[in-house]
Amino acid sequence: MKVSCLISGGKDSVFALWCALHQFEVISLINIQARTSDSFLFHFPNTQYVSLIAEMLSLPLLTVKTTSSNVNEETSMLKQIFIDSEAEAIITGGIRSEFQRYKFNYAALQANVKCFNPLWRLSPRTLMDELLTNHFHIILVSVSAMGFGKHLLGKKLTPEKLNVLRASNEVSELATTGEGGEYESFVLDAPFFPSRIIVDKAKVHWNEFREEGYFEIIKAYLELKRPR
Repeated sequence: MKVSCLISGGKDSVFALWCALHQFEVISLINIQARTSDSFLFHFPNTQYVSLIAEMLSLPLLTVKTTSSNVNEETSMLKQIFIDSEAEAIITGGIRSEFQRYKFNYAALQANVKCFNPLWRLSPRTLMDELLTNHFHIILVSVSAMGFGKHLLGKKLTPEKLNVLRASNEVSELATTGEGGEYESFVLDAPFFPSRIIVDKAKVHWNEFREEGYFEIIKAYLELKRPR
């Protein structure tokens, strides 16, 4: 089956892409670049660097920039890009958000394609352990919840950092996945990446009053990995 993968560059969509590569013929990647951070469906920070993932995997990249954070308009846009992908099915990295799952499935239905969510209802602990055991290099690019401070922005998510979050009274097990918007991530390396992404220049934006912020990647490039 020919599929197209929705990808933001975050850990869940990259993990879902890895799953899809084992089961289907991935013919393209779909990247939605949200206009603002208040989108209920799409990631905001650094999604433009998905182009590096498409480049290293030699996959066509379909990119659309949203013009509104209106959910109905976003769903209509999804329908059109699903049609444009010419895929038989769409892959998403959804875990537990029924709202997002409904919207993606509805857009797929309207486009007459299937929609698969390979990570759906995977337990938070299993998901995070799988990512780190398989050496996904994940950095946090936005934080907006108790327990996730400025000090984490741009930093690699390690087993040690994950254990600290799990031990915190301010962070639930589900929150460690960022599924509720507690944080957003970007994957710099994964076991199926032939190259790693190197962040050459970046800037931290922080709102002291709201205690939230994001890590803006200003310049990044690919570095070919040496064969083991």
